[in-house]
Amino acid sequence: MSDTASLSSPVTGAAASPPSWSMLLLLVLTLIWFALLGYRDLNEPDEGRYAEIPREMMVSGDWLTPRLNGFKYFEKPPLQYWATASFYHLFGSSTATSRLWCALMGFIGILWVIRVGSSQFGAAAGWYAGLSLASMLLYIAMGHFNTLDMGLSVFLALGIGALVIGQSQRNRDPGRCRAYMLFGWAALAGACMSKGLIGLVLPAASLLFYSLWQRDWQLWRHLSLGWGLLLFLLLTVPWVWAVNQANPEFARFFFIHEHFERYTSTVHSRVGPWYYFIGILILGSVPWTHRVFAVLLKPGFPWRKGDGQFDAVRLLWVYSVFILFFFSISQSKLIPYILPIFPTIAILLGRQLAMRTSLPEVGWETRIMAILSSLLFLAGMNADLFANSRHPEAMVWQAKPWLLASGTVLAIAVMGSLWLRCRGHLAMALVVLGNLLAFQFIAWGADVFSPSKSSYNAARAIMAMGEEKLPVYCVDCYFQSLPYYLNQKIHLVRYRGEMDFGIRQQPELWIASEEAFKKRWLEEEQAVVLFGNDQWQNWHKQGLPMRLIHQDERRAVFARR
Repeated sequence: MSDTASLSSPVTGAAASPPSWSMLLLLVLTLIWFALLGYRDLNEPDEGRYAEIPREMMVSGDWLTPRLNGFKYFEKPPLQYWATASFYHLFGSSTATSRLWCALMGFIGILWVIRVGSSQFGAAAGWYAGLSLASMLLYIAMGHFNTLDMGLSVFLALGIGALVIGQSQRNRDPGRCRAYMLFGWAALAGACMSKGLIGLVLPAASLLFYSLWQRDWQLWRHLSLGWGLLLFLLLTVPWVWAVNQANPEFARFFFIHEHFERYTSTVHSRVGPWYYFIGILILGSVPWTHRVFAVLLKPGFPWRKGDGQFDAVRLLWVYSVFILFFFSISQSKLIPYILPIFPTIAILLGRQLAMRTSLPEVGWETRIMAILSSLLFLAGMNADLFANSRHPEAMVWQAKPWLLASGTVLAIAVMGSLWLRCRGHLAMALVVLGNLLAFQFIAWGADVFSPSKSSYNAARAIMAMGEEKLPVYCVDCYFQSLPYYLNQKIHLVRYRGEMDFGIRQQPELWIASEEAFKKRWLEEEQAVVLFGNDQWQNWHKQGLPMRLIHQDERRAVFARR
């Protein structure tokens, strides 16, 4: 079958069947994906922030107004906070449960990609799509790191995937099409409740461009717009209305500042060149980079206007390219923003692999893995070259065995896949499991950097002072994971940061001046204060009664004498 053939129907041929042992492979992948989810301490700032907000929800019982360290925090909607707080209730509060939502959503994304790819292009295409997604570097990383981006990406994938499956059946089975459309509308509501209006903007704009190019006007008649919009509004408006009733300041900050101003200005100081996300896509899709760009540059459909029929390939391609374009022209750029592109690109990649008349070759993938393996070995043997003030040589050398283990796993996968090259399914399984396991070794090994990346050790030193919770002050700084590990809010002195909006709403919870802090400190019988390492000596020279109880690469912790 040629690349230019219509592929809205399943692929047929030698590669049309999935590997006979695919379920066993999926089981092994599942075990590696969820293994030691709580092994690493929480990184700052993101993981600390998104662990603490649900903790405060659970403790306060207020599931309406998100709060960070006691301050109102309206930067994002609450769906992930609700899910994580629920996990805390069910399984207890831990680093593992704080990351569980992201890991679970990431795995659901893999399963869904298998489902969508199989429905459109054949079972083998679905499995190749899911396996390639499960081994792409950025997707693995964000599935094991506590941010809001994985939830958004998977809900968007659920919505677009439901659209693809439903529209491909709109003439044969209108009832089934309608059911998938309603499922898709619910998924888009989940996307919006995960990270805001972007969950509606991205698919809506993609559909508009696709329909104009393909001339597929029937699509709009089969979107179930009436019932779908009603379902969408029922799932999103109640929280927006209720939180705005309780907090009249919410609407302007959430819709204007966090959506329009964030996208069109440098208010958050997250600028980058126009090609920023092209670089992220190159690195994030390792080891499938060359196939990803082949999918984007040679998608397998004619570039002229379409014939008015539904074309799943063109829709998935338009959606992927629009996301890349949309975020590239934004004035706010962060690495995870590009994550929603990966599930749909994986589906297109799986389709191209399944189009082969023979089992898929993984030659380029093994070359990339071999290069990565060599780099990991070099990094492990020369770890001292990466030492700096935040990561001293002794700390960096602790990462050596993890780097070497990761490099070894990749080397074994490369040698095995080359040996089994004539048996493409086994070679691909080695590529997938090798990359996933190698990343896990890197992630587990990253815990050696906990003193500079997390407040876990500082929290332990504070809690070692006694059973009672002591007042804790942070002067000109805020360490995001500290409240979570202490299981209490801390007093901010002069620091604003991302809590500036909340501080303006509740200034009484904030200490605005050096004099006010000194007065509070001298009135305390027992208390703790944290300074950044570049500040504590100036404060210590002022003769305040305090003794050092902990110091690491980022902070110094003092107790009231």
